[in-house]
Amino acid sequence: MKLTFRNLVTVQFVSSVIVFIALSREWVAASYVEPGFPQVDLSLSANKLDPTLNGLAIAAVASTLGLIATRGWARKFVGAIIFLIGLGVLFATRSLIQNLETLVGSELAQAVGRSVTGWTSQTTPYAWLVFPAGFVILCCGILFAFKSFDSQLSRRYERDSYSAKDLTPWQALDQGIDPTLEDPTKH
Repeated sequence: MKLTFRNLVTVQFVSSVIVFIALSREWVAASYVEPGFPQVDLSLSANKLDPTLNGLAIAAVASTLGLIATRGWARKFVGAIIFLIGLGVLFATRSLIQNLETLVGSELAQAVGRSVTGWTSQTTPYAWLVFPAGFVILCCGILFAFKSFDSQLSRRYERDSYSAKDLTPWQALDQGIDPTLEDPTKH
C-alpha cells in the first residue's frame, strides 16, 4: 500500500472505528453467587469500566475530519493531537487491564450494595484489538505531524484574485465585484 494522504486517513479512521466498537463490547462477564440470594451477573464493557477511553475513541474518529479540513501547519497540529490520542488510548487501556480486578470488584459491590468476595469473572479478547489499533493511531499521528502531503480541500469555491479590469461583467458579478465601478479596489 502506497503512503498517500488518502490511504493514511483511511487507516487512521478504520483504526479509530475499531477502537470505538471494541470499547463498547463486553470485556468482562462477572458473576457473584451467595447462598440464599439470587445470582448477580454483570456484563461490563470498557466504556463502563473507564469512560476516559470512550472520549478518546470519539476524539480519534472526529480527528479524521480535522485532517481532511486542514492543511499546512494546522494539519501538522491535528497530527500531533492524533498522536496524543493514540498514546492516551494505549495508556488508558493498559491501566484498565492492570486494574481490572479492582474495577470489576467495585462494579459488583455497587450492584450488590456492599463489598463482596468470591466472585468469578471471564474476560474477552477485545483489549487485544484496542492495543494494535491504538498503536496504529499513534503512528498515523506521527506521520501526519511530520510528513507533508499535497492533498487539500478543493479550491473550487475560493475567490480567485483577478483584477476587475480582467473580468467580464458577468465574471465580476460572480466574484462579488460591482462591474459598474471603474476601480472597485478604491471603494
